[in-house]
Amino acid sequence: MKYLISMIAGAGLAAAAPLHARATNTYFFTFGNSYTQTGFSTTGTQPTADNPMGNPTLGTGTTTGGPNWVGYLTTEYNASLVLSYNLAVGGASLDNSLVLTGTKEDMVTQVATFETAYSQKPAVAPWSSHDAVFGFWIGINDIGWAYSSNNASVLIPKIMAQYKTQAEKLYANGGRKFLFLNVPPTSRSPQINNAPGHAEWLAAFNAALKTMVDEFIADNSGTTTVLYDSFAFMTKVLDDPTTYGFPDATCVNSNGVSCVWWNSYHPGYAYQKLQAADMKKHIHSLGAW
Repeated sequence: MKYLISMIAGAGLAAAAPLHARATNTYFFTFGNSYTQTGFSTTGTQPTADNPMGNPTLGTGTTTGGPNWVGYLTTEYNASLVLSYNLAVGGASLDNSLVLTGTKEDMVTQVATFETAYSQKPAVAPWSSHDAVFGFWIGINDIGWAYSSNNASVLIPKIMAQYKTQAEKLYANGGRKFLFLNVPPTSRSPQINNAPGHAEWLAAFNAALKTMVDEFIADNSGTTTVLYDSFAFMTKVLDDPTTYGFPDATCVNSNGVSCVWWNSYHPGYAYQKLQAADMKKHIHSLGAW
């Protein structure tokens, strides 16, 4: 599985929209954990055409040593203007009541923050159903904290039910374009180093996510929904690192470019740039790419 696109029922796979047909602005609302965070504040400088990241400066507030996928899809790998409203918070799980990681801002809270700050389409983000994209990359911490002491067959369905609920809250607010990323092979990160059970938990999570996305599409008409397979892309890089400019699959370098890994659990910005470039190939249907 590389990606999944669903358009309005019956439309099937969507071709890339021609540039002249794309919206002038795309309002890009993102949710997740440290793989996505940029340190954005809803009360800070808001995105504009001259400053599409808003706050803070591009390449800061991340865990990559530079920009991450959100920054690249906002400022480099886009075909029309993207404005980034990134509500992701490092350390987040999907729901602290299910998997408590020690971070207050779980994804449930992030969605609530969106509803408070942006659901009414304020002047700083006058989005509409046709020009807003809602992106989610969550699960890395849920798996990391839960795999050693929880039964995947019991906990993962609860996580997915809450995941679908959060996406449907955004649908109820008028969201119609959705981007989901599955969990990359963090089992192979230097921190986890193929710990027993982690990869099995991760595989179960990603399988359940695909099922949840299918159900979300079926239950909510008129969406354009993409499920991007970050697991497959990172696996390809880790299996053949020299092809992508890295010496091996396990080295760590805080400069963000010399190794796949910026630290023992987070890839550097060189990897994130590669993934963003790959994502661009698969998200044309969402409008700005």
